[in-house]
Amino acid sequence: MNLTIRELTGILNGQLVLGDPKEKIARVTVDSRDVKSGDVFFALKGQRSDGHDYCLTSSRQGALAVVVSRLDWLKPSVHFSAAVIRVDNPLEALQILGQHLRKSFRGQVVGITGSNGKTTTKNMLSGILKLTGPGLATQGNLNSQVGLPMVLSELKSSDQWMVLEMGASEPGNIHRLAEIACPQIGIITSIGPAHLATFGSISRVAETKWELMEALPANGCGILPWGEASLEGHIRRFSKKIVFFGEDSACTVRASNIESGEKLKFQLKIGGRAVAISLPVGGRFNVQNALAAAAAAWVMEVPLEIIAQGLSEFTPPPMRMERMIHYTGAVIINDAYNANPASMMNSVLSFTESFPDKKKYAVVGSMLELGVESEKFHFHVGTELGRCPLEKVFLIGEETKTIKEGALAAGAPSHRFVYVPNLNEIKDNLKPLLNNNVAVLFKGSRAMNLDKIVNDLFQEKSVEKV
Repeated sequence: MNLTIRELTGILNGQLVLGDPKEKIARVTVDSRDVKSGDVFFALKGQRSDGHDYCLTSSRQGALAVVVSRLDWLKPSVHFSAAVIRVDNPLEALQILGQHLRKSFRGQVVGITGSNGKTTTKNMLSGILKLTGPGLATQGNLNSQVGLPMVLSELKSSDQWMVLEMGASEPGNIHRLAEIACPQIGIITSIGPAHLATFGSISRVAETKWELMEALPANGCGILPWGEASLEGHIRRFSKKIVFFGEDSACTVRASNIESGEKLKFQLKIGGRAVAISLPVGGRFNVQNALAAAAAAWVMEVPLEIIAQGLSEFTPPPMRMERMIHYTGAVIINDAYNANPASMMNSVLSFTESFPDKKKYAVVGSMLELGVESEKFHFHVGTELGRCPLEKVFLIGEETKTIKEGALAAGAPSHRFVYVPNLNEIKDNLKPLLNNNVAVLFKGSRAMNLDKIVNDLFQEKSVEKV
């Protein structure tokens, strides 16, 4: 981003209350702890805090400007070095800035949404596209109406493409993100029971994800999973180009000869051509993520050989089937970034396939934000886990008591499912079990903090990530 304070004020339709209009700002932030020299700080009001209370702190840390809706925090007795831009609504102003920055970009933009696999697919696709030239991809979890404009503020004049992740916690979220990002290519990775507390049903989840497809231009292209029943009605009414990915022979982009294990191998077929793919990551579900990324790259006219190279060099994001070797020789799989019923079972099944010769343990946390159907989904997951070849499953979170009920209903012996009330007890239970013949999976919603157990297990000696 290369804007003067005067230009920024004009874009936001704001009022410059204080500061030098000729100064140039570097990027955007909404977190005073993240402020760097030259930033513009947007004072957003959240549920627990108000950004206006941190304007002084931001200025001291080097912010060049603050965007605010009120001035009562600005005391005449306190020296304030940053420019002050007043607007009606800082959040709306932030989104207006994002839209402005997007309009200045002439390259191709890909939007990615879905219940599972968004971040992995984004990383796979951006890894492929980096081999063709510089570009911009969503960093971290900046996939919201606040995060997306912040990502766009990192746009450089040399960037040739953008891959933007779009998350949703309620209907309408994707529509607004698509208004800001204006993607020409849209990917839906999957549809599943996530955030049901706000969506209410899987059909509402599908409707919200479909907002991305509706936002595509007439000559845009949708990248969709084959056989997703909840999308069938939408697909029948869709008049824009669609590229399907999956294992079915009807898919334009498909996988065959899949070999699962600690690493994945398959044959990637696009149109009439095929190439061998070796993914440096386990989890059969990652084949679908790779196919979605490959489909988008193919639509962007990336050669098949480059697609294969990019996938082979993929590095999984932290806490998503992240493979680590404990000093005892045990394999730790940290997939604890988040969880819903579909991702839980994908993770567990892939874990058991990947380590056929090891004793397998799982640490399973509650799946949150499932609304009124939480008990049903936890019970169902329990019935499936009860049939998996796991030596023992450690459960944490009140909801996981229902997982144990489901496992016992499926005929699993009671001693295999152990409810543990706190994280420290799980660590104490696990430590004596770890050796080079053991693999342990961690899976649960982010708020369960299962990564704390993983970190504690590696406190004593060094860890190797592979």
